[in-house]
Amino acid sequence: MLNKLTKRTAALLGTALALMLSACDTTRAPSASTTTDAVTTQARPKPTTTTGTKWVETFDRLDTSRWVVSSWGGFWQQSGLSGTFTPQNAAVNGKGQLVLTLKIEACAAGLCAQAGELQSQQRMGFGRYTYRMRAASTSSDPAVTGTAQPGNISGAFSYYQDSTTEIDVEIEGHRSSTLNAAVWKGLDTKSYAVLPTGSNLAQGFHDYTYEWRSGRITYFIDGVKVWETTQNVPQASAHLMLNVWPTLTNAWGGEAKPGTVYMLVDSVTFEPF
Repeated sequence: MLNKLTKRTAALLGTALALMLSACDTTRAPSASTTTDAVTTQARPKPTTTTGTKWVETFDRLDTSRWVVSSWGGFWQQSGLSGTFTPQNAAVNGKGQLVLTLKIEACAAGLCAQAGELQSQQRMGFGRYTYRMRAASTSSDPAVTGTAQPGNISGAFSYYQDSTTEIDVEIEGHRSSTLNAAVWKGLDTKSYAVLPTGSNLAQGFHDYTYEWRSGRITYFIDGVKVWETTQNVPQASAHLMLNVWPTLTNAWGGEAKPGTVYMLVDSVTFEPF
C-alpha cells in the first residue's frame, strides 16, 4: 500500500515524506494517484528465482532457503533519523510467528533505528497473496495485546526492481485502524486507497489479501473486499517483502520516539492463478 518500498532510498524517502510516504519498497503517502520520485538504489539482495506453484510459510523456523534477511542502510535516512535494517531484528519466536523488531534510541544524530526486514528468495506473479499479521505494537507476544506507537510503518508487499512491480499493504503507527493499499507500475505511476477498518490493526491478527491479475488487483481484509483497481497494474513477477521501519512525520507513520515495537507475521500464502 502505498507507501513500501521504494522506500529504499533516502532520496525516495525525502520526496515521499515531503509529500506526506512504506515499502515496500515506498515511503510514499496517499497524496496523489500519480507521483514521481527520485531514487538512489541501495545494496539489497536481489534473488531472481521465480515460482508458479503454491507457496505457504508458517514460520515454524526461519528458512533461509526461502527468505533473505535484510542487512543494509535503511532508506529513511534524514536529518534527525538514521539507522539500518539489522539481521537480529527478524526472527521466529518458537510459537509459529515471525517477529520483526523496530528499536529506536536517542543518539548524537537525533534518533537511531534498528529495523527488521525479510524478502523472499523467489519471485511470484499473478495470484492470491495472503498475509496474516499483526501491525507493530509494544507487545512481542502473540497472546498479549500491546499498544500502537507513532513513528513506524508495518509493511507486507510484492516488490521488484525500483517499483517496476509494487503492491503494498501498509499500516501507519499513528493511524493503526487504517489500511493503506497501493499498486505501482514504476516509480512515477501508482494507484492507491486509504481504507479505514474500524479495528485497531496493532491489537489483533488479520488476513490481508490481494488478488493480482493481469488487468486488476483486488484487496480483501479478513475475506471482505475493500478495494479494487484496474489502473497501473504491474506485470513483472516480484519478491514478497515484510518489514517494519521508522518515520519522522505525521504525514506518514507519525513522529518516532525512543522505544521498541514488534510486527508479528503468522503466515504468508501465495496461490498462483
